[in-house]
Parts: sequence; C-alpha cells; structure tokens
Amino acid sequence: MPRDTSISPGAPQSVLPPSDEVRIGDAAGEFRRIRRGGHRAWAYVAVAFALEICFVSFDIHDLLQHTRAAHNPDATVLLSAAAGIALSLWVYNDRWRCIEAFSSRFCFGSGWVALLTSHLCMIWVPSIAFVYANYRGLRKLLGS
Repeated sequence: MPRDTSISPGAPQSVLPPSDEVRIGDAAGEFRRIRRGGHRAWAYVAVAFALEICFVSFDIHDLLQHTRAAHNPDATVLLSAAAGIALSLWVYNDRWRCIEAFSSRFCFGSGWVALLTSHLCMIWVPSIAFVYANYRGLRKLLGS
C-alpha cells in the first residue's frame, strides 16, 4: 500500500530560508540539514578535539623554538598550550554538531559487529572528524 505523502492543512510546515540568506553553523541549525549516520559520534568528535589541541600546541611549540621564547621552556609550553586550546576552540566553535553529524556517517556496526569493529571506529571516525573540522575551520577563516 503506498504511503500518503500529502500534508494536512493544519500541520506545521517548515519554512525554508531565502536563497540569498546563508545559514552556517550550529546556531543556524545547519546540523539538521547534514545527512547523518545511524550512530552518534559525540565521543569521536571529542577525541578529534583533543587531537586538535595536541597538534596545534605542538606546531606552535615548534615555531616558538625558533624565537627568543625558546630560552624559557616553561613559558614556551604554557604559551603553546594556551594558543592550542584557543585556536581549537575557535575551529570547533559553532560547528561541533555539524562535525558530529558529518562524522556519524562513518560510524558502523551494531551488536556483534560493533564489538569487532569498535577499535577501527576509534581510529577512523576521529580522523575524519579532525580533517572535516579543519576543513570547516579553513572555510570559516576564509569567510565562506
């Protein structure tokens, strides 16, 4: 029996934004329009966020080794950690749910399959979330 897809007159209808209005980020509800997978990816995005802090902090620490700050190792570590946290927060700010929705497509398995493949998801999904978050951060930086 075919399903009736008509909308009843009293049912609330979703209003689409005008085509010239750009709606980007969590606050604009972009995560609702991103195709999701069958599983949640919040934990994987949290792992990707921690990796982002580590990578950015290590990169900034390496850059500071070529400046006068290298003479004070404690200051170099504190400055690079603070900058890594601040830049990572900027990348994930207003994009966390979008990154989670996109990454959820790559979570797989349920039941016995999940027991066998969960270790693969722990490597695979945070890597995808990390790359996608940096792609979104670059787009945010460029203003698109």
